[in-house]
Amino acid sequence: MTSNQGRRFVAVCLFLSLPWGVGCHPENGNPGRGHPCSGYYEHGTLNTEEAEDWCRSGSSFVWPSTLPENEGRGLLIYYNCRGERSNPAILFIHGWPTSSYDFRDLFQRLSGDFFVCTLDTPGYGFSDKPGRGFAYSIFDDARLVDYFIREIAGLRSFALFTHDKGDSVGFAFLKLVLDDAHQDYHITHHFITNGNIYLPLARLTVMQKVLLDPMVGPGIARWLTGQTLAIGLGLVTYSPPLNPLGPEVRSIASILDYQDGTNVLNETIHYLDERAVHEEAWLRLLGQSPIDTTLIWGELDSIAPPEVADYVWSEYLAARRAPSDYWRLPCANHYLQYDRPADLDGLIRMHLLGDEAAGDPEGVCAPRLVASSYARRQ
Repeated sequence: MTSNQGRRFVAVCLFLSLPWGVGCHPENGNPGRGHPCSGYYEHGTLNTEEAEDWCRSGSSFVWPSTLPENEGRGLLIYYNCRGERSNPAILFIHGWPTSSYDFRDLFQRLSGDFFVCTLDTPGYGFSDKPGRGFAYSIFDDARLVDYFIREIAGLRSFALFTHDKGDSVGFAFLKLVLDDAHQDYHITHHFITNGNIYLPLARLTVMQKVLLDPMVGPGIARWLTGQTLAIGLGLVTYSPPLNPLGPEVRSIASILDYQDGTNVLNETIHYLDERAVHEEAWLRLLGQSPIDTTLIWGELDSIAPPEVADYVWSEYLAARRAPSDYWRLPCANHYLQYDRPADLDGLIRMHLLGDEAAGDPEGVCAPRLVASSYARRQ
């Protein structure tokens, strides 16, 4: 390649690195079956200290998929737990297309008073990301969560905190819990945050729609890179937007690129198809759930807009028997756990510990209680 050709190649890549654009895929090796970080961050050339620290602070276990079409294929699943086991527990479930890394700020804030756990579902983060021929499913993820709780984390009582695609996994998991009369653990509280949990009101991006296309999606996924996707996410779904050249984008990109993860985006995004088929049943289940529930929404989200939360509250939570709250964060976007971690920390503590310190009550960005079916806890 001549120098002029090289400059044109770089220019095309930079142009295609606009939000939700297509990029030029790097060559990535697949780490071995030991610790997920083994061989990936080994040489420190990615300059992604936060992502590497997050990965190294966790661990992994092998779990066989429960779907018949996956023929019991064993996957290496990454997880991270912090804090004292004697403290109240919280289980976090991440969204698409990111990972458990989304919760690192909350983990730092909460781990002193809570036992906090999270994991990367198959196809995400530092868990295995099998390609063509592997069937991804929300229901498989829900059974993985159940296995993790029983066999790995050993939780008997915990709050459930879900985000984005994790909301759907949480609903499928909730059905497992409520259908089992002999369940040996219980959920103390259900936190639901920004996600398209009612698709008729969703505003999917062009890239999401393209990736869902069975003809075009696989080719687009092969050309995407972690960098291009991280830049797009940073500009569209965070407030204020992330610096495209900053360390946070590099960290997110490195996790997306783990095991060439952008190659499976066409497969993983089809959770939305399952969502479309089952969402009404899941929302009816939410309306009948006996578990205290708190809906928390970043108001600046343009993909899962507040209208989604408004609908779910009015149709399924407002009049149900179990207590419910609906909060909005005026200055938060889709990744509210990154934009306003202190506010989320306050809301979690208020509902689980009775602590009323839910952010700055005087600030324009303070959490706003939209509606409640029970009095504020003292």
